[in-house]
Amino acid sequence: MAKLKCPKCKGTRIQLLSNSANMEQFQRTGLNLNPLHPLTPFKTKTITKEKTSAAKVGLGILTGGTSLLITGTKNKKHNEYFCSDCGNRWIGK
Repeated sequence: MAKLKCPKCKGTRIQLLSNSANMEQFQRTGLNLNPLHPLTPFKTKTITKEKTSAAKVGLGILTGGTSLLITGTKNKKHNEYFCSDCGNRWIGK
């Protein structure tokens, strides 16, 4: 298995800061149709969704959509790492 290394100093003392980078959260409100809760007219749900990569969309427009068949439009990097040796922060898979 390949060990995680810092791209700047190649150090191996890495900490995971966040596993929800490049994710956006929003709330969706709708009618509550549950007959067991008649005094609650609305329900609110929090949804987490991947952000769309602007670079991939721009490349897809330039290539006429053929690159989107291979890459898609979502940014798959969600983990934010911190190197304890040099202080570098980066987002990776």
